[in-house]
Amino acid sequence: MSTTERSSVVPGYLRPAPATSLGLPAWGWTVVILVAALVAVDIAARFFASPLDIVPVSDMFFTALRLLTETDFLVDALGRTLGIIVVAFVLSSVSGVAAAYVLWRFELWDRAFQPYLNVYYAVPTFALYPIMVVLFGAGVAPIAILSTIFAFGVVALNARTGFNAVSPIVTKLGTTLMLSRWQYFRSILLPYALPNIVTGLKLGLSYAIISVLASEFILSTQGLGHFISIAYDSFDIADMYAGILVVAAIALIATFGISAALNRFDWRRR
Repeated sequence: MSTTERSSVVPGYLRPAPATSLGLPAWGWTVVILVAALVAVDIAARFFASPLDIVPVSDMFFTALRLLTETDFLVDALGRTLGIIVVAFVLSSVSGVAAAYVLWRFELWDRAFQPYLNVYYAVPTFALYPIMVVLFGAGVAPIAILSTIFAFGVVALNARTGFNAVSPIVTKLGTTLMLSRWQYFRSILLPYALPNIVTGLKLGLSYAIISVLASEFILSTQGLGHFISIAYDSFDIADMYAGILVVAAIALIATFGISAALNRFDWRRR
């Protein structure tokens, strides 16, 4: 077996990432790709596309800046959407990790619920909206609950994978040291499963953002998704793309921020 073949079986997180490629680090290439994409969109908007199809990136940017100075947009659209995303992410994270621990703790429950977890995303979540409205009324609550349900599955599945991956040797070590259940969870189980939990939380944040914006686009009368929907229906192309730009910025900042925060607790990256 050659050296290349031997190195290919080493897990990716154990192989040191290349410092640079063509003189640029990974974040540098991220910036280059983003700038190139924006320039391509700007050129297409100015010279090839109809104004009813797309507007130049500079128009999107300045319109977005104008919207961010308007109180109505900040409170009724952006603030409302961000609040629901935070609530859905927190609830899905706590309940998802707790459910995964319960399934790991009780094997019978794990076997009973495994088929439902495997087909979780085949369920049309938005079809539950009328039921949510009947139970909780129109407004923030139905969207927050639907988004929590949508993000819950990916958090629970990844946390469950992490708990189930704990080596039997590690379990025997906890028994030998006569640790209490809380000590075992805090000192052995949670650190061992944390990489998978971190992955689930990252995905859960993305799912929460997608679900909240999609729900507001289709079902709500307020929020950032509804703002984009109204701009689309009224052919206000500049406002529509400015709203999309704000959504993209929120998604990027939230994803990179939560990744940076959670990666500090991932022992594979230390």
